Amino acid sequence: MQPTLKRSLSTAAAATLLASTVAACAGQSGSAIPNNPQATVGSSLRDQARVPKSHFKSVEYTQGITPNSMPRGITSGFPQVMWFTQPGSNQIGRISKNGAVKEFTASPNVVNNIVTGRDGNIWFTQGGSDTIVRMTPKGKLTTYTVGNEAYGPFDICNGGDGNLWFTFRSPSTNAIGRITPSGAVTLFTNGLSPGDIAVHDITEGPDGNVWFTEEFNNRIGSITPSGTITEYTAGISANAGLTDITAGPDGALWFAENSANQIGRITTGGAVTEYAQGISPAAGPGSITSASGYLWFTESAYSQVGRVSASGAITEYSIPAALGSDIAAGPNGTLWITDYNGNGVVKATP
Repeated sequence: MQPTLKRSLSTAAAATLLASTVAACAGQSGSAIPNNPQATVGSSLRDQARVPKSHFKSVEYTQGITPNSMPRGITSGFPQVMWFTQPGSNQIGRISKNGAVKEFTASPNVVNNIVTGRDGNIWFTQGGSDTIVRMTPKGKLTTYTVGNEAYGPFDICNGGDGNLWFTFRSPSTNAIGRITPSGAVTLFTNGLSPGDIAVHDITEGPDGNVWFTEEFNNRIGSITPSGTITEYTAGISANAGLTDITAGPDGALWFAENSANQIGRITTGGAVTEYAQGISPAAGPGSITSASGYLWFTESAYSQVGRVSASGAITEYSIPAALGSDIAAGPNGTLWITDYNGNGVVKATP
């Protein structure tokens, strides 16, 4: 659900993504380094006490990752591993909690975003070929055609109905797609605004629906298991550049506003609150995830991640990534961030 490139597109990163349609090692390739918050404006003493400055550590793994493979989407898997896409080399990578990497050849098509399905398999989207691929943990591939467009499926997530849901975007067609574990595909367009709205990231909501962002249309959408779509725009800043979205620990959805340099929160009833204090100027929030009672997001312009409390207090922490792309919660309270430009994967321990 990138620059983060899953899930977030700053203006500069958008060109990179469209041009392409757009960790780690046999051993560890980096050493853990302590990081202090770069900005603490807006964070309370209570929040600071929960994650002491000296406790936030991060390490980047690069050994074992194919050069120029440009790690992008990332998801947690079993047992205690992370899976990530490599659009530069059309591979899927698996990284252990200690940084050992194994790569799997995906296909000749560009791989985009990824999720571990509830069936235990790995599912990922492929740009330029209008396909979604199911991969077993041992690397066996099954490919499903989902459309007939130049770009096609982008982000993908689990749904509460047992199926997988994905965004389908191109200049001529935008849709929300559903694919069953056996590969049956349905595209839904009724209820979406017309035009090139660029449906972007997608996530399972706490209400049984699936929620998504519309990057060019400045709207958040939800879709029921039966395919009824509702769009929300009230309270969202103009030209916000909506990218990633995730379910929060408070029963609401949280999303990144790349252009407006804010983090947004929307209730399942559609009430929106935006938070900007504590985010570095022009940082460009990209991907966002929920972990350990907080929201965590990447920044397109800096080697930082941000932490958001349920009250909206924001703290930023340095990471050793050249360009944090996607972020996901991992085993034992860790955070994992793909480094698109640095060709690595970062593990952070709050």
